Amino acid sequence: MRIFHRGAAIVGVATLALLGVQPLAHAAPPTLAQATTGTAQDAYDAEPDLAPVCGTPAKGHATCYAMRATDQPARMRLSASEVPAGLGPQDIQSAYSLPADGGAGQTIAIVDAYDNPNAEADLAVYRAQYGLPPCTTANGCFRKVNQRGGTDYPLPSNAWAGEIALDLDMVSAAAPNADILLVETDNDGLENLAAGVDEAVALGAKYVSNSYGRTGDYPTDLATYGSSYDHPGVAVVAASGDNKYGVSFPATLPSVTAVGGTTLTADPASARGWSETVWTRDSYGPGSGCASQQRKPDFQQDTGCAGRSVADVSAVADNVAVYLTYGSQGTGWQRYGGTSVATPVIASVYALAGPPRPGTSPNSYPYAANGVGLNDITTGSNGTCSVAYLCNAGTGYDGPTGLGTPAGLAAFRSGPHGTLSGTVKDAATGKPVAHATVGSGLDIATTDTQGAYTLDLPAGTVNALTVKAFGYTTTTPVTLDIADGQTLTRDFGLSPIPRERVHGTVKDGSGHGWPLYARLAVSGSPEAPVWTDPVTGAYEMTLPKGSDYTLNVTAALPGYESLARPVTVHNKAVTADVALTADPDTATAVGYRLELADRAETFESTTTAPQGWTVVNAAGTDNGWEFDDPTQRGNSTGGDGAFAVVESDNGPIGPHQNSQLISPAYDLSAAQSAQLTFKTAYLANPTQQHMTVDASTDDGATWENVWTGPKVSDSAQRLTVPVSLRQFAGHKAVRLRFHFVADWGYFWSLDDVNVQTRVLVPTPGGLTVGTVRDGTSGAGLVGATVSDTADPDESTLTTATPEDPAVKDGFYTVFSANPGPHVLQVTASGYAELRRRTTVRPDRVRRMDLALKPDA
Repeated sequence: MRIFHRGAAIVGVATLALLGVQPLAHAAPPTLAQATTGTAQDAYDAEPDLAPVCGTPAKGHATCYAMRATDQPARMRLSASEVPAGLGPQDIQSAYSLPADGGAGQTIAIVDAYDNPNAEADLAVYRAQYGLPPCTTANGCFRKVNQRGGTDYPLPSNAWAGEIALDLDMVSAAAPNADILLVETDNDGLENLAAGVDEAVALGAKYVSNSYGRTGDYPTDLATYGSSYDHPGVAVVAASGDNKYGVSFPATLPSVTAVGGTTLTADPASARGWSETVWTRDSYGPGSGCASQQRKPDFQQDTGCAGRSVADVSAVADNVAVYLTYGSQGTGWQRYGGTSVATPVIASVYALAGPPRPGTSPNSYPYAANGVGLNDITTGSNGTCSVAYLCNAGTGYDGPTGLGTPAGLAAFRSGPHGTLSGTVKDAATGKPVAHATVGSGLDIATTDTQGAYTLDLPAGTVNALTVKAFGYTTTTPVTLDIADGQTLTRDFGLSPIPRERVHGTVKDGSGHGWPLYARLAVSGSPEAPVWTDPVTGAYEMTLPKGSDYTLNVTAALPGYESLARPVTVHNKAVTADVALTADPDTATAVGYRLELADRAETFESTTTAPQGWTVVNAAGTDNGWEFDDPTQRGNSTGGDGAFAVVESDNGPIGPHQNSQLISPAYDLSAAQSAQLTFKTAYLANPTQQHMTVDASTDDGATWENVWTGPKVSDSAQRLTVPVSLRQFAGHKAVRLRFHFVADWGYFWSLDDVNVQTRVLVPTPGGLTVGTVRDGTSGAGLVGATVSDTADPDESTLTTATPEDPAVKDGFYTVFSANPGPHVLQVTASGYAELRRRTTVRPDRVRRMDLALKPDA
C-alpha cells in the first residue's frame, strides 16, 4: 500500500510555530500511532494538546497532577545526535539561577501511589541523556521503598508510573547531586499518601514533594491528615492542582508550600533571558483560591481571603522532557506538564538552599524574603473569581503563581544574609555583559541586559566567588566577608576569549538533498540563534576558541528531525555541514510519499500455530498458548474468527504458565521506522500474572521489552495496541515474543498481529521560497496564501520571522511536484490576486519575492 502526503499547507503551520507565530488549525497527516487506529482528522479532533495522566479519584482518594502531551510520536531511543523535545535540566537551571552541580548531601523525597517497576532504569536514561551523574541503588543515590519503608512494593499502576517518572526527572534536573528517596504508597488513598509523607520524614528526608491532590477544601482535612504534612524543619511541598481556579488538598494545609505553575519560554532579548506567565493549556491551569476551611498562616498578609490562600510560589508547569517506558504510555521520550512539574522543582530548590532550621516552617521563608530571590510573575490568568488577585497574576502576591518563581536560592532559606550587587562589563570595550553568572557555591545570580546583578548571600565569609559568561574568561576567585543586613557593591570586568569562524550548510538528508532554511542555536549560549540562508542553506557564526560546542539544528520546514551537531573550535575556521532527516513517523515532510507495507497474522488455524510462529512452554508448566478457544471464551479482542489465547484459569487449582508465542523473523532492513499493532483482550491479576511483548534481533538470544500489559487488579480490557519498533529499523531479522507468566492467573488473548514498515520516498519536485510584501509600503504580509496552480493542495501561509534579521516578514516555502514551469498564485485579504511564473528545478530551491497591490 502507498500513501502520498502532499501536506504543503502544513508548511506554513510548522513554520509559524517555529518562528513564534500562532498557526491556523489544520489536521496533520497520520502519525505512526494513528496510522492503523483511525484517520488523521479523527485523531486530531479527539486528542487535546494535554491530557491528565491519572483519572478522577474515588472518594477518599487523590489523583496525580501529571499532564502528558498527546501530540508526540513514540521515541523509545534517541541517537547520539538527537535531543529530546521539551525543556531539560540546563533550561531549568538557567531559568531559575540554580547551580549545575547542586544538592550534594541532601535527600529529596517523592511520595507517589503504586509502583513504577522501571523507575530506576528510566531515571538512568534521563540522567545519561543530559550528562547528569548516575543516581542508582548501587551508588546509594537512589532508594525506593513502600509506605512502611520496606521493599515489598505495591501493585504497578499504568497511570501513576508517569507521575513517578516525571517527579524523578524533575528532581534530577533541578538538583543533580541530591539523593532521591521514592516512597510508593499502597494505593492513592489519602490515608496511605499521608502515611508515605510520614515515612519519608522518618527516613530522614528534609524535603518532601507531593504532586497529587483531591479537589476541594473540607473542615475535616486538618484533623484527619494535617499532622502528616506538618513537620517543623521539613519542607513539605504540594501541587496546587491542574483544574484552574479552585483549591485542592493537601496544598490547602497551612503547613505546606503550595506550588502553582507557569509557562516558561526562552527570551534572549529580556534581562533575565526567560519569560514566564501563568500556565494555561486547553482547559487546564494551576489551582488557586481561598481555602476558607483552613486557618490563614501568620506569614500570609493578603487581605482578600480570610483563610489560607493558594498558592505560595510557583515554577514551570509545561513542556518538559520526561523518559518513561512502563505501561501503555511508556513510549520513551515525551513532554509533560502540570503542577506536578513545578512541585518537585520547588522541593529541589529548598534542598539546594540547605537544611531548614529546626522547628521552623519552611513555607514561611519566601514570605520573609520580601521579594528577594523571586521572579514576580505579573501576566496570565487561570479563570474568573470575585477577588481578582486570586485568579489573575499581578505585581506582588497572586493566587496562580504565589510570590513568584525562584531567582536563586535566597527566598528558600532562613538565616542571616547580606546583599552583593554591581555590574559586569567587557574589559576591552566597557560594554555591559548580559547573562553572566556571579556566584559562590550554590548561590548564583545572572546579570541583566545592562550587566547588573544582585546576589543574596549567607552572612559570614564567602569563598571562591567567581564571574562566568559565555565567550569570556572566568574571573579569579574572590573571598569577601558580608554581615547580616549589609549591602556590598562589587563590579567586575571580563576578558573576552578570541573567536573563530564556524560555517557550513544545512540540507535535507533523506533523498532530495535540497538546502533547508533552519535555526542553529548553541547549547549554553545566551546569544541569539543563527539562521541559514533559505536558498543556499548556508550559515555562519563565530564561537570562542578552545572549547567544544553543540549546535542544535532545527528545520523551519515541518517533518524533519532536529539534530545536535558537535563542534570543536581551536585556531582555525571550522566547517560543520548538517544533513537533517525527514521523520518517517510524523510523515509531514513535503516532497515525500509515505510507503507502508504490512505483514499481518490473523490466526485463522484452530489446530496449530501459524506458519513461522512457535509456542515455547517452560518445563513443568502447562496451558500455554492455544488456538482452539479451549474454554469457548469467544474472540473478545475485536478481531474476527480464530485467535490465540493462553488460559491460566482453566484446570485444577495451581496451573503455572510460562509460555512464549514467538513470531517469524521480520525483515526491517529497508525500513526507516516500523510499528507493531495487535488486538488483545485480557483479565489482569497484577500479583500472579505478567504479560509482555519483547523484540529480538539475534534470533531470541536476547530480548528487549517493547510493551508491558497494564496491570489493574481484576480489570478486563479490550485494546488495539500500537507499539513503536523505530529502534529496530534497519535490522534484517526481528522476532517478537508475546510472553505470558502466571500462577493461577486469568487469560490473555491476541488477534490481528501486524508489523508495518514505514519508508519516506522522495517525489520529483523542488522548492520555491521568498517573501510576500505590500507593493506600496514594502511591509511584509503575514498570513497570505501562496499556492501552486497546478495543485492547489500545494499551498502555504506566509509567516513572520522575528528571530531572523536577514529574512523579512511574509516568508513562505512551497513545494511543487514535477520539475518544469509552474504558476504561483498569491492571495491575501484586501489585496489583488497575483500570479507569477516560476521554473521548478529538481531537488533545488529557487527564490521568488512577491509584491501585492492593495485593492482599489
